[in-house]
Amino acid sequence: MATTKKSQPKQQRSEPPSDPGDSAALAQLELLGGRVCLDFVNSVDPRIGDHQHDYLSSYADLARWSAHAHLLTPDQLATLLRTAEQHPQQAGAVFARAIALRETLYRVFTALASHQPPAATDLAALQSAYLETMAQSHLLPSPDGYQWRWSEASQALDQMLWPIITSAVDLLTSPEARRVKVCPGLGDCGWLFFDTSKSGRRRWCSMDSCGSRSKMRRYYARTHAPTPE
Repeated sequence: MATTKKSQPKQQRSEPPSDPGDSAALAQLELLGGRVCLDFVNSVDPRIGDHQHDYLSSYADLARWSAHAHLLTPDQLATLLRTAEQHPQQAGAVFARAIALRETLYRVFTALASHQPPAATDLAALQSAYLETMAQSHLLPSPDGYQWRWSEASQALDQMLWPIITSAVDLLTSPEARRVKVCPGLGDCGWLFFDTSKSGRRRWCSMDSCGSRSKMRRYYARTHAPTPE
């Protein structure tokens, strides 16, 4: 089984699982994005460099990842997996939409992190997905006033995409969108994360993996530098 950012630093990572549908590997994939839309983008590890591995290779993977990210309850997961088996073509279409959405979000937020405007086509795709999502929601009372909620749709195969889409739009339209960063790793990460540091100068997706490897490299460079004659 593959190791991930959660279990071991990248310099000790073994090869990705031969079975892309390894639910145990999905369960170990750490959620470091700080926003669910960024965690969704990070289901490819690494995002840059060699040996990329996509943890989502089927609708079942998408559903299991969504449960891992707390977008689905265990009962909802079981229901969707059964529904997907009964309607494989519909499940395949939802999966294709999900991957297209993920790559759109990747392009949008990496552009923002680079202080560049996202492509108009990507913004249009996200807007279309958002409008379609909100058309299925209702304004209902809550303990704090009112909030948007989706209709009860336990068998809607795309229901895990709704909170991802709203998370992306909420972040994109927030002044805090500038806090989205891309982890450089050692040229082998590229994960997106929301910088919650007070200074706004956080650089790594995780100090336990990418940050630690960078510190080790700097230490090695200092201790092995040629001694001046």
